[in-house]
Amino acid sequence: MLHSDAREELRTNGYALVPARQFPIDPELRPRVKELAHEWEHLETDRYLQNGSRFRERAYDRLFFLPRTGEIRLRPHQPYFQSESANDYAGGIRRDVAPLSRSTLHNPLLTRLLRSNFARFPVEDGRLDEPWDVQCHQFRIIGTPGEIGQPTPEGPHRDEVNYGAVHLMGRLNTTGGESQVYSQDKALLTEFCLTEQMDTMYWADQQVLHAVRPIRPQDAGRPAVRDVLIMGYKYSPGLQRFERV
Repeated sequence: MLHSDAREELRTNGYALVPARQFPIDPELRPRVKELAHEWEHLETDRYLQNGSRFRERAYDRLFFLPRTGEIRLRPHQPYFQSESANDYAGGIRRDVAPLSRSTLHNPLLTRLLRSNFARFPVEDGRLDEPWDVQCHQFRIIGTPGEIGQPTPEGPHRDEVNYGAVHLMGRLNTTGGESQVYSQDKALLTEFCLTEQMDTMYWADQQVLHAVRPIRPQDAGRPAVRDVLIMGYKYSPGLQRFERV
């Protein structure tokens, strides 16, 4: 029922929320959640933040996905790019972002999430036999008394994909960080806070805009930390099968 419920919510509202307690993970994969979350301890500082800011760490890769068969292949690593119309903070720049670690890529939970997320999207049957480009991002946002953590410094925006998924991997000593959904004319439709590991938000990128409120520390003596795994799915007929060694 979760698949169909989320699919209908996405179709009707452009977003859906699946709390961690309702998110199905096979028992043999549950230990892999903490293993995957530990990978956020090894990210590199985002070098494309403005004014010398250091509130974001990240890694990124792209995957070839064929829905009908479930085939997944790692694509050659390349700089991350968004248009200026989608992101007026860092759009128009080819951003050289570190790739996902081999241990992240080899964690079976990652590929399970990729496939199970797609099962929730209201995709037409004719698009299941063509490849999709899946952009996989690890983000750590850090807030300190001297620097607010900004998950989306660009404000309400699109990711220039068809559908997206946000999985909360960790949240420590943090206030704020509410996920927001906006109409295309930037009217706030709803907001909610991902607080438990594996709380998940889905959105239809061509229907709505999304953003996240800044984070601050609860205890000023320690940083606020918010870790998320974001997967953006773009329908890409003709995408070639590559695999990086």
